Amino acid sequence: MLRTIVTTGFLLVAAAVVWLAFVVGAETAFGTLFINLGTEIIGIVMTVAVVEWFLERRRLQNRGRQLAWDALHATESAVWVWQGGPREMDTDEILGILNAVGSDDPLPDFTEGLFLNLGTRSRRLLNNDPDAVAALPGFMDGLEHLARLSAMRDGSQAMPARKVADIVEEGTRALAKCLGQPVERHLASLIRYRDPSLESQERRHFGGRGGSNDWRAVTTTDL
Repeated sequence: MLRTIVTTGFLLVAAAVVWLAFVVGAETAFGTLFINLGTEIIGIVMTVAVVEWFLERRRLQNRGRQLAWDALHATESAVWVWQGGPREMDTDEILGILNAVGSDDPLPDFTEGLFLNLGTRSRRLLNNDPDAVAALPGFMDGLEHLARLSAMRDGSQAMPARKVADIVEEGTRALAKCLGQPVERHLASLIRYRDPSLESQERRHFGGRGGSNDWRAVTTTDL
């Protein structure tokens, strides 16, 4: 907003200088001076405005890319807690694991909380940082998919595991595409350490502290 006001102010000054040149006479020495001065000011202002626009766009693109990577890493972490696999996964592995999720895979409260938090953060990004999100093509699509997870506890029944997996898979694919990462699924049968059992989810999330009630002492805000 400030840049727009300053640019407009200088353009008005330049227009006033050119107008003054015609008042005193464009053919006079002062008229020629004012015309040259006015056009010079316009040229400088337009050049600075264009450079500022490109720099601002680059800044927004860099911020959007960083936010997209953060969202992808948060998704990877939540999927790892839920399904297992390598601790660090490429997007094709994440997509392969999500495609293998069964309708009877357990989705305990602490894991559900990770996805709920992921959806809430995605919705906040869409609302609070729209310029950075829009600056990276495809980022908005990924966040819109993941934002659907913010409503996973709104209904009277829990969201089915298969639906959660479909939403996360769509969001992951969109994020991968905008970041130039693989978007083809890796064969889930070739991914080591996949284990969606409740005991394994507890171990991954709590660091080996077993017990069905341990999750109550841990927040779900850390992704």
